[in-house]
Amino acid sequence: MVFSLFNRKERHESRRAREALLARTADSRPGPSPDTLAAQREAARRTEEKINQIESEMIAAAVVARAGGERVPPGPGSAQRAEAPTVARPATPAAHADPSAALPGDQADALAIDVNRSALPSVLEEAAILYSNGQAQPASVALRQALADPGLGAWQSLAWLMLLDLHQAAGDRPAFESLALEYAARFESSPPGWSDSLGAPASAARAAVNGSAAVAFAARLDGSVAAQVESIIATSGRRRETIVDFGRLEAIDIAAAEALLRLLAQFERAPDALVVRSAEALFSAARNTIEPGRRDPSEAGWMLALQALRVLGRQQAFEDLSIEYCVTYEVSPPSWEPIGGAIRAAAADAPLQAGGAPPLPAAREPEAFALRGDMLGRMHGELPALRAHAAPHGTVLVDCRGLRRMEFVAAGDLLNEVVAMRSAGKQVQFIEPNYLVYALMLVMGIQELAEIRRRKI
Repeated sequence: MVFSLFNRKERHESRRAREALLARTADSRPGPSPDTLAAQREAARRTEEKINQIESEMIAAAVVARAGGERVPPGPGSAQRAEAPTVARPATPAAHADPSAALPGDQADALAIDVNRSALPSVLEEAAILYSNGQAQPASVALRQALADPGLGAWQSLAWLMLLDLHQAAGDRPAFESLALEYAARFESSPPGWSDSLGAPASAARAAVNGSAAVAFAARLDGSVAAQVESIIATSGRRRETIVDFGRLEAIDIAAAEALLRLLAQFERAPDALVVRSAEALFSAARNTIEPGRRDPSEAGWMLALQALRVLGRQQAFEDLSIEYCVTYEVSPPSWEPIGGAIRAAAADAPLQAGGAPPLPAAREPEAFALRGDMLGRMHGELPALRAHAAPHGTVLVDCRGLRRMEFVAAGDLLNEVVAMRSAGKQVQFIEPNYLVYALMLVMGIQELAEIRRRKI
């Protein structure tokens, strides 16, 4: 790609220009999967060509502006977007810009590449974009071809690590273990180990572990969550326990509240257990749907808030809220009853894991904002939460260990947010993204504005 034609930091001289890139590439997300692998590869090639064209326009504008001492003009389409501050270039090149900073063990010493002079190889860019757009199989084919390509030079280790992470994201342990053996023979070093936290789909998906299931809900829930709830209910009684994680939950509507009430009611009768992680977040989201004195057509928000307090074991708060409910609807207040042994709360910061399974790596560290699961489309739910987290901090830590995939559009939103944080004088550090997400960050240029802490094997 054209990133290496000029100093890549020029791309950050105008945030509006990057927003134009995001706007013009947002329509590159695929619809239904193409019928053939060739068609998928062709779609990815067109996406990359579009990015190349726009980057060329941005670089040309930067050169003209530098020659004339003028500000870089905004890219096409930026007139419709809000004005955003530009960010001064970092005073010194970040150490993590070197790909060796992202690679483990003794491979790091062999990868002394200056990213300002040598862009990510096109085959790795292609694979990163394919995976970000949900085309895992074409990404796997591209990476397989890259493994034996001597032209990749010091970048070849990254291709192996990307493919290993791709197998983990797909949950294909046999393919992962076979490739890990090849990796060990090729580089004469220990390969990465299998990680359940990387291999288990998150973000409203489920993973079976030792007779249990874990389900992570999205940040905003509406009536569409009913299908997911029915799927959980359909398998109740077949497992030892089910874990539901509301750690990302910010808002629900009445239809979602009704579905979640059905879920709790089912497990009060089911033979297997329901473990509710971040029940406090569930209560807060339900509480925000109601208002004392306002008689809504549905009482689901009230009932869900009361049920969440039962899960938390907060009897006094339950009784206070039940009085407000009584006054609002002019009915007898619900009476307190312990939730029983079938449903229990888990600690809000406990790792998402199934009973009897080995502990998973911690999903976040102190003072870090966690990104988890799949970041699809615009980051409307995550960015406000990230801003709130970042407000009191001079250094903003973003924990990416639970982040499985990030679409190109979401990565653009994240880049814009990093630009805004840097303009506010904050430092940003991304903690241990998988290598597919890491490669996408290199494509976007995020590593030039933020530190990316590599994952250790």
